[in-house]
Amino acid sequence: MIPKRARVSAPAAIPVVSAPTAAPSVPVERADAAPRPANASESIVVTGSLFRDPNTRSASPVTRLTAQELQRRGVKSVSDALQQLSSNGAGTLTNSWSAGGGFAAGSSAPSLRGLSTDSTLVLMDGQRLSYYPLADDGERNFVDINWIPMSIMQTVDVLEDGGSATYGADAVAGVVNLITRKQIQGWEANAEGGVAQNGKSGHQKLSLTYGHGDLSRDGYNFYINGEYQQDDPYYYRQAGAPYNTGDETALGGSNGNYNNGLNSSGAIQRFGATTVPIVRPSDGGTGGVGAWQLLNPSAGCSGPGVGSLVTGIASAGDNGRSQACERNAQQYAQISPSLRRIDATAHFTANVTDKSQLVAMFTYGQVQSVVTGTTPSAVRVQSQDRSINTLTTPLPVYLPNGQLNPNNPFAAQGEPAEINYLFGDLIPTTTELSQNYRGSLDYNGYVPSSWGGDWDYDANFVGMNSTLDQTITGVPTIAGIENAITSGSYNFVDPSKNSQAVLDSIAPKNHIHARSEEYSLQGTLSKGLFHLPGGMVKLAIGGNFRYEALNDPSANTYDLGDPNQYTGLINPVSAFGHRWVESGFFEVNAPIIKMLDADVSGRYDHYSEGFSHFSPKVGVTFKPTEKLWLRGTFSKGFRVPSFAETGGTTVGYTTYTPSDPDFIAAHSVGGAPTAYAQSYSLGQRTIGNPNLKPETSTSFSGGPVFQPTKWLSLTADYYYIRKNHYITPNPINVFGVADAWIANNNAYPSTGLPVSVRPDIPDTAVAAGAPLRPAEIDVGYVNANKETTDGFDLALQAHSRLPGLLHDVMWVSQGRATYVHSLNLTLPNGGGTEHFAGTIGPYGAVSASGTPHWKANWSNTLTYKKLSVTPTVYYTSGYRTTAEDQTGPDSRYDCANQLTGSFSPSQCHVKAWWDVDLTVSYDITPKLTAYVNVYNLLGFRSPYDFATYGGYLYNPAWSQNGVVQRNFQFGVHATF
Repeated sequence: MIPKRARVSAPAAIPVVSAPTAAPSVPVERADAAPRPANASESIVVTGSLFRDPNTRSASPVTRLTAQELQRRGVKSVSDALQQLSSNGAGTLTNSWSAGGGFAAGSSAPSLRGLSTDSTLVLMDGQRLSYYPLADDGERNFVDINWIPMSIMQTVDVLEDGGSATYGADAVAGVVNLITRKQIQGWEANAEGGVAQNGKSGHQKLSLTYGHGDLSRDGYNFYINGEYQQDDPYYYRQAGAPYNTGDETALGGSNGNYNNGLNSSGAIQRFGATTVPIVRPSDGGTGGVGAWQLLNPSAGCSGPGVGSLVTGIASAGDNGRSQACERNAQQYAQISPSLRRIDATAHFTANVTDKSQLVAMFTYGQVQSVVTGTTPSAVRVQSQDRSINTLTTPLPVYLPNGQLNPNNPFAAQGEPAEINYLFGDLIPTTTELSQNYRGSLDYNGYVPSSWGGDWDYDANFVGMNSTLDQTITGVPTIAGIENAITSGSYNFVDPSKNSQAVLDSIAPKNHIHARSEEYSLQGTLSKGLFHLPGGMVKLAIGGNFRYEALNDPSANTYDLGDPNQYTGLINPVSAFGHRWVESGFFEVNAPIIKMLDADVSGRYDHYSEGFSHFSPKVGVTFKPTEKLWLRGTFSKGFRVPSFAETGGTTVGYTTYTPSDPDFIAAHSVGGAPTAYAQSYSLGQRTIGNPNLKPETSTSFSGGPVFQPTKWLSLTADYYYIRKNHYITPNPINVFGVADAWIANNNAYPSTGLPVSVRPDIPDTAVAAGAPLRPAEIDVGYVNANKETTDGFDLALQAHSRLPGLLHDVMWVSQGRATYVHSLNLTLPNGGGTEHFAGTIGPYGAVSASGTPHWKANWSNTLTYKKLSVTPTVYYTSGYRTTAEDQTGPDSRYDCANQLTGSFSPSQCHVKAWWDVDLTVSYDITPKLTAYVNVYNLLGFRSPYDFATYGGYLYNPAWSQNGVVQRNFQFGVHATF
């Protein structure tokens, strides 16, 4: 049934609170069927249900974030709103993690219940969105939320319960439903700007909306909207101590900067290249002799991140570490990237008849992020496949034209020179430009019926394309570096004189175009059937037919002898695939008696890849008194294998040292092993497995809803989720595979598992026929084990006028908290169980974001006449710096297993993080409001986290505001 609803007016950016918003997670008493007045049709989206009746009582916990609440809290984007959810846990994908080198740069996504981004389904108006073209961690498909326009959002509904029975795949941990505004009239404009307290991290945002027509009076409404947002990059060097340096001695650690002084032998510590070139005589191409010295002593040590000259004592044992400039290891790293967002939306609603309505919408969203590398590229490198390198390519005595090489200070003596240098004019930079095109149509209404309830129908179509253009600059090729060294085209003496053409010849631009698609056609029919003592029994049935596709090519070649290889891995992933999905679903709502309501739903999905799945769900609400409700759900769900897991590749490298004595003997000259038999970078390529089964899930939720007064409500829910057939890369020891392959004469014994070995090219230093070493271990994804999590959600909603003399002050309070009791991964083949709750695990798969036990937020709004003040407190509990996916099951309580950075002090526990934000708004006129947002009002510093690799000295998943410190935003909102 679609009851008539009051006209929706456009909310102000920071409105004065005149009435409370609906309590979070509180079901609403259902109104029984009643005759519908004329023009009663309106497009209604009810998250977690097929019934388009907003009064239907829900047994599932749903957190509803209204536009009003988010604006009061100073939340400026959908991404920020979801990242701050208390139920958003381990594996959350933040823009800060992208800046640190994440595979899915330029994107953001929540991870409800800590089950990773691929187990949270994100919808818009109940319809699916296309995947981001890059996979999270090279494996997981997810929906990017960076591009979503904020100013047209009416509510953000978060179903914190299994949703596969209604929505199908990927709703294992929950569903995020972004519900857009139904009607806007007149003009709205918003402008804001901001900056951190140190004058950095600039922010600008503009939005403009125009709407015309009144659905109740004119029968239609049309609005157009545009948004622009620019967030400037923020570098560690801008953040102040200790984040702006690799020297951690002030924290009790050691100095992690390069060339940071002398060791006990008088040699330079952490000897490394800088943007000031150093040279020494070469022995003809296989190495260097003598001591290093500045190529251009008159220029000295100058340039970004370079400090004073360090001079040591050269010796044969220290590789001639005699002279170099200091270098700050944190000079180039980013805390957050440059992020620009542009959105444009056209929305049209028309009452076609007094019993039906048409909604059409088109949205274009563009996001551009620019991420720089942590250090410039070096002149002495190995290629990504190790087989060719510039480690021993010397500066020649003569250039190709016969003149003495001006870059070689030893040319006059007839000696080639070895050079060590960072290309300060070639900073590796990745620009991600995602463009999202989404169009949707929805036609819904009802047909009166003489028995039972009316026939309600809905038919909708959505089509969405997401493209991603990834442009990578500043990464040299092997051939480019060799040419710069040997031809003299690059001026090493004075790099400022190098032209852009020279730089481009060394580091040619790389461009990758990726794309994903989503097309969906759905129809739903519902009807009231008959009455029970509690009310009308309703049935809904429907079907869905959709197409999904993804094409993400890799930028890397796998030709081991190709000199045009880039010196580093750039977009080292690929994913390909497409599929058709046919689905049928139903829902039955049965109010058995006034105090007892049952809801049963189910969905059958068939995939063209060859698998099918049925997902049932049962929900029950019991209301013994007006002040106390009890509710609970039981459901099954599934996650479909991603396109990367079935048809993609992900490449990474690790250091491996051959140990087989026969192999070492075969690769020795004069009794000494060649470089071929020493430590090198061994590749691991994870290849998609088309025979994977879906992950399946079992979920339970339940708890009380307590409403002791009209102005206060409290909810508590327990949740439990178990995922079976957990998809993971084959958990095999690649070092063991390499050892076995070498020992078995370049053959790997068959184990029945998807493992193969790719041989390297021959060692040119020894006679032909010597055994080869492994270049790459290829493994596949497997269904290996299970994952479980459980915990509690708590919510509070209160609204009241203050007593006595403060009667004119309205108070609205909203609080949410989540306690993660457990997050466990059971290993295959009796390998035990890894426990992550309360630790920094899982470590490898989710950027070491960790699993804090508690996460909470509490906002309180006080409104007096034209003034509104809202402080919001955020809390994340501390956690141990142990991770059982690194040190084995049952090792989390032993501080001897703590993880820490190479130069960081010992740390067994990361402290809790508190943050207080403040928003103040004032209505200058009824149509003009000014506001200010202050983030991290009290200036709390991020607790030090020496274990995570997601950020430097802090965890970007939870405490980025503590690195930026106070951040101020000022804005105005106008309607006219």
